[in-house]
Amino acid sequence: MRSCLIQLVMAVVVIFALLWFGLPFGASWLATTALSSAGFSGTDTKVDVSAKLPPRILLGHADSIHLTSTQVGVGDLHASSIDLTLGNVELFDRKIGTVAGTLTGVRVPAPNGDPISIELATVEGAGTAATATLTTSSAQLVQLAQTQFEAATGITSTVKLAAPDKVTVTANGKSEPGRLVVQNGAIVLVPASSSLPVVTLVESGAGNPFHFTSIVIGAKTVTLVGTINLQSLLGL
Repeated sequence: MRSCLIQLVMAVVVIFALLWFGLPFGASWLATTALSSAGFSGTDTKVDVSAKLPPRILLGHADSIHLTSTQVGVGDLHASSIDLTLGNVELFDRKIGTVAGTLTGVRVPAPNGDPISIELATVEGAGTAATATLTTSSAQLVQLAQTQFEAATGITSTVKLAAPDKVTVTANGKSEPGRLVVQNGAIVLVPASSSLPVVTLVESGAGNPFHFTSIVIGAKTVTLVGTINLQSLLGL
C-alpha cells in the first residue's frame, strides 16, 4: 500500500514538472508557428514564452514573449534586428496586450523607391498602437527631399534642414523657406510660398508600417515619432 502511494506521488510530481517546465516550450513552438503563418522571416529567431502560472498556457495565455531575430521581414516591416518583449499575449486569439523593445536598421520605403534606413527605433505601448520613436540621419532626409523635389518640378535643388522643423529650398538661384510637417501620418515638405509645390517625403502606408505623428530636426539626426500595430504585423 505504501509502495503504491509513493508511486502515485512520484507520478503526480512528474506530471506536474512536465506541465510546469514543458508548457513554455510548447507555447514557444505555437508562437513560432503563428509568426511563420503571418509571413515572418528572420535569422537566428528565438521565441521565449513565460507565464507565472505555466498551466495557464494551456488556455493560450502568456504573461510575456521575448522575441529576437535578425534580417527580419514581416508584412511592411523590414529590419536588421529586433528585440521585443510582448506582454499579456493570448496565443489562441492572437492578441498582444503590450509591447516594448528596439529595432535596428529599419527600412522605410520612400515615394522614389529608395528605402530610408532608420538607425534605431524604440517601441512601447499597446500591441495595436505602440508608440514608435525612430532616428535617422539628416543627410538621408536631405537627399530624399532633393530627389522628391526634382521629381515633382524637374528642377535640381539644394535643401537644408534646421531645428526644430525648418527647411530651406534653393532652386534656380532663389531660396525659399519651408517646414517639415506631419500630415495624415506622412512626412511632408511644405514651402512657405505657393511658388514651390508641397512634396511628400515619406507616405503613410504604401509599405510603411509606421503612422507618424511628429518630427524634430536635430544637428545631425531627425527624430520621427509615430505608432505601429505590431499585433497585426506579427499575427500572434
